[in-house]
Amino acid sequence: MAGIEIAQVVKAYGSVPVIHGIDLSVRDGEFVVLVGPSGCGKSTLLRMIAGLESVTGGTIRIGDRVVNDLPPRDRDIAMVFQDYALYPHRTVAENVGFGLRMRGVDAATIARKVNEAAEILQITHLLDRKPGQLSGGQRQRVAMGRAIVRDPKVFLFDEPLSNLDAQLRAEMRVEIKKLHQRFGTTIIYVTHDQVEAMTLADRIAILKAGHVEQFATPDEVYRQPRSTFVARFIGSPAMNIVPAKIVPDATTITLAGGASVAAPASFARARGRDVLLGLRAEHLRLAGAEGVPARTVIVEPLGSDTLALMQVGAVEMTGRFPPSAPLRAGGEVALGLDLDQAHLFDPETGLAIV
Repeated sequence: MAGIEIAQVVKAYGSVPVIHGIDLSVRDGEFVVLVGPSGCGKSTLLRMIAGLESVTGGTIRIGDRVVNDLPPRDRDIAMVFQDYALYPHRTVAENVGFGLRMRGVDAATIARKVNEAAEILQITHLLDRKPGQLSGGQRQRVAMGRAIVRDPKVFLFDEPLSNLDAQLRAEMRVEIKKLHQRFGTTIIYVTHDQVEAMTLADRIAILKAGHVEQFATPDEVYRQPRSTFVARFIGSPAMNIVPAKIVPDATTITLAGGASVAAPASFARARGRDVLLGLRAEHLRLAGAEGVPARTVIVEPLGSDTLALMQVGAVEMTGRFPPSAPLRAGGEVALGLDLDQAHLFDPETGLAIV
């Protein structure tokens, strides 16, 4: 196993920069997820770690070696791709053992390692089949088996579940987590799916336009987002972020459209300022007469709870309510806002006000 140090890494295609001086320190045995929207640079960064893309500037260190100029085969990594990258004319057993054969490993050792990986991944009964005879989930297990037999220092996953349906994605998330718990190997995992990021990661690096917006534990990025970008990207539904103003004595916060609410003492840090107020859906509740007047726009029953889009003055906010909540589209309600759980952001920079 090995840790990974990424120091001031830059990537440019000609005169167009796509990665802007990223610093990341991945601990030995850690599961780190790179997450962000399409085009943010997460797959490019992963491919630079793998040696499939050159590094324009900065250094990448795996263990105690700088690997900038090492070919992929010499980096002691194993990569699992989005499209599985299986040989269609070879059996599952041949696919899983292919990398070992290319390294000159003897047949007996290959057979042992292939059978061990197949047992772990529950694909022993598939070893004689060809990839065309497998489901998407089975192909992904084969691709993972090919990585496991290498005994690498680092596993790299590039959106491995994006081609699977929702149920299979959930099942494979569990399998990948089990593998990490079993082997303890360092993993860097790329996804655009924040549910995957939150459920799999020890720490999450959230990328935006080639920069790391925040690098922290799932709990930290959810409860202490560094910016409005992180607040909106992590969490489902996204955090409510609405324009507001805190009065000079910091006793009241006024939402866009005129609704005013008593401010907690912590809001004194932004007294007299225009702010963006961030509030998670679970921090809205139905209240009595003391609540903020609101109109229910859309109700989405989800079984275990109900999401509702609310019009509050000039802004819309989404709340998460019990399934028994008396909500109907067009209905008038009073909302309680748990401002002790709220976040304040600067309207110009989008950064948290601390």
